[in-house]
Amino acid sequence: MVTIEKTLQVVVRSAAWEWMRNEYLPAGPVCPGCGTAITGARALLAFRDCGQVYCAGCGKRFRATFGTPIHETSWQPEEYLQCLILHLAGRSPSTIGAHLGKSGHAVRDMLERIRLRHDPPRPRASSPGMLQHSMGI
Repeated sequence: MVTIEKTLQVVVRSAAWEWMRNEYLPAGPVCPGCGTAITGARALLAFRDCGQVYCAGCGKRFRATFGTPIHETSWQPEEYLQCLILHLAGRSPSTIGAHLGKSGHAVRDMLERIRLRHDPPRPRASSPGMLQHSMGI
């Protein structure tokens, strides 16, 4: 029997990183230090390979994952994509964690990163008095 978990075994790093680049960094790499678009051949190769990128403009080095939910985590692109697919398929954080070899807490943390990245901001709760005042009551 084919399951979604078995199907996910074919998700490879290069394809997952390509999807993440297209989803989160469609304009290509931009230095978080000075805002310069990265155009050097070596830097673009490092970006494509999910490595460390060097900005010739300011000299800053940064991870290619900057601007994605996996930045400053131990998650790999293929793990992120598998987590996202399993979550959308209705799997629990503990089931996803077991599939990825991660704790349920790590999965819940990543799902929160995904939610913060994709959900529109929620209006802040206000006191009833503030609500009545804003409605002219």
